[in-house]
Amino acid sequence: MEKNKLIYTIIESAVEKGIHYIVDNPKRGVRNLLDLGEYFASGRFQKSFFDLAHEMLNNEDSFYYEIIEDLVENTNHDTIKDFGINIGYNSFTCGARIIREDEKEFEYKIPWTIVFDFREEACESLTEDEIVNVIQKGKNLGIYCYIFLIDSNDILMDLYPIINNNDDCGISLILSPKIINEQAVKEMSTLTNLCFFLLINDIDEIELRSSVNYLRNYRCLYGGSYYYDESFSYTEEFESISKKIISIHANFAIMIKRPGSNNQIEENTYDYIYNSRFKTDSSAFIMDFYGDINRVGNIIYEIPKETHFLSIDSIGQISLTTLENKTKYNIRTNSFEEIFKSPI
Repeated sequence: MEKNKLIYTIIESAVEKGIHYIVDNPKRGVRNLLDLGEYFASGRFQKSFFDLAHEMLNNEDSFYYEIIEDLVENTNHDTIKDFGINIGYNSFTCGARIIREDEKEFEYKIPWTIVFDFREEACESLTEDEIVNVIQKGKNLGIYCYIFLIDSNDILMDLYPIINNNDDCGISLILSPKIINEQAVKEMSTLTNLCFFLLINDIDEIELRSSVNYLRNYRCLYGGSYYYDESFSYTEEFESISKKIISIHANFAIMIKRPGSNNQIEENTYDYIYNSRFKTDSSAFIMDFYGDINRVGNIIYEIPKETHFLSIDSIGQISLTTLENKTKYNIRTNSFEEIFKSPI
């Protein structure tokens, strides 16, 4: 543990210097930061990531340089540093190592991230203590990445102490711009381990712009999010979505398959998204919710498995493949061991 803290401190100092260097010389600063990351890379995920990053940034005209420059110019540098290290080091390095060791010992699957699907409120919703308990048990197993889907301003503010008290985790919120106001953003902007993903599906432009202005004024880390289904034509609509993301100065976004959509549209869309990352003229960096959770898991884990997904809804019900496919398990009555050992 002490060794990890020492390495974290060294990385933290180096990243701070690297960010300041990017401000003065973006392209050289990015390449220097990549070289630094490779120096500390030890696992399969890190090596795979840096090979991919070098390929993406090999072209001097790559749009990724513009994304990084905009990010550094308009985002709190402490947020870039803390969120980045929590994901890259705490989750993908130290956490991944713990997960692999636990999987070998216990012989059951452990997800690398946990999704809290709190879009539907309930009378007996999970309490703050119950959520904190889940996260603490998750960290003990090596899970340092958490995603919350929310649709209420009250829930947004209730999450503040939870995120604040788990500052060693990378935490993302997928939410509608409708529930964002200036007071909420002002308070949440003090959390440097947090990233917002604003939904852009059929959202009123005035509400969207207002939310974006709050996030930019308080220098928050944010991107876009978009639900898709069979009606989505990625070859025709993908670029228009990318342009909308750029228009709100988001630069990156995550796409989520709607409940009930067939697997073929998911596979085709993910393939298109993945290939788009290698285009130097693309306008935004796009991720796929299910596809990239699974892809990261396939790199991290040594035990082959069909899915790396786990979500918990507002009353504690567990899903193991998609958000809507509920199981018989509940986090209030079942242990992680029981859940992780269950067949998909």
